[in-house]
Amino acid sequence: MKLLLTMGKALNLTLWLALAGAFLVPLNKPFDLLLPLCGGVLLLARVLALMLSRRGAEAVPPSWRSRLQILLFGILHVYAPPQDSRP
Repeated sequence: MKLLLTMGKALNLTLWLALAGAFLVPLNKPFDLLLPLCGGVLLLARVLALMLSRRGAEAVPPSWRSRLQILLFGILHVYAPPQDSRP
């Protein structure tokens, strides 16, 4: 399970880098409009997930690092198994 989450996070980070690269390098049609549109929809979904995760954990609000990971990785961060605290 951890391997699948790690692979999903790596692919997700690759997608964010491709979206950032789309703003730096001009693309051919139809990708010049399609890639930023997909990025906007993805960002909107991640902001919604961030708002829902904050509402679900009112007793202990998530830290700024956890919020950033929710924005980057979405549900893959929310459903990640807890870290083992043993050395």
